[in-house]
Amino acid sequence: MSRKIGIIGGLGWPATIAYYEAICRAAATAGGIGTPEMTIESLDMSKTLAARGTLGNAQSWAAFDSFFTDALARLDAASCDFAAIASVTPHTRLATISKASPLPIVSIVDAVIANLGASTKTKAAILGTSVTMKGSLFDQGLKDLGIEVLRPEQADITAFTDLLNTYFYSGQAEEGLAELVVYVRSVFGASEDLLCILACTDLAPAFPDKIGQITFDAEGLTFFDATTAHIDAILTAASSAPDEARVGGG
Repeated sequence: MSRKIGIIGGLGWPATIAYYEAICRAAATAGGIGTPEMTIESLDMSKTLAARGTLGNAQSWAAFDSFFTDALARLDAASCDFAAIASVTPHTRLATISKASPLPIVSIVDAVIANLGASTKTKAAILGTSVTMKGSLFDQGLKDLGIEVLRPEQADITAFTDLLNTYFYSGQAEEGLAELVVYVRSVFGASEDLLCILACTDLAPAFPDKIGQITFDAEGLTFFDATTAHIDAILTAASSAPDEARVGGG
């Protein structure tokens, strides 16, 4: 890996740890004792959460966007060659954030769609923040693959937000696994055609024995880990020529 990686993290911190660990482990697997050059800008999640805007109102996201464009400027000043945001929700604003970014940004959306090309599933449950679950971040890419996005009711989205706050943002993902499975079965069912997309970077630690796997079966359900797909794309960008880094607009 010859290109310096910039990570915007802290959204939340368990996911940032997962990104850092996976990138370093990949370097170790490749041989040697070195680790990739990397700078992490860890943001205060309480501030970014408070700055979230309203879907459909671009101006309401101005303060939120500035947290990321400022962080990207700091990564650029630290001589990073490209950046990645270790969180899914900010990717709903990636088109705008990218325009003001001095660095190319590796998109988690592009990474997910690229890894689903061979999927036989026809329905997808998007599991993430309220912004991600209500938004259309993955819709077009999944539609192009013949996968229907299932839409939960607002009450169900609120219930999932409560799960995130109770278990996953606080680093208690394993304790929250049982509740996560109950939620999926009650809201989306357990059809063989269903793919549960872990579209929040704090969800993957609920499956410690599946770390590093993009698609896996657990508790009678099929899951797709967007975080691992994103990390693989970051590793590819770190090893590629500058003009090959994937920049996504979400």
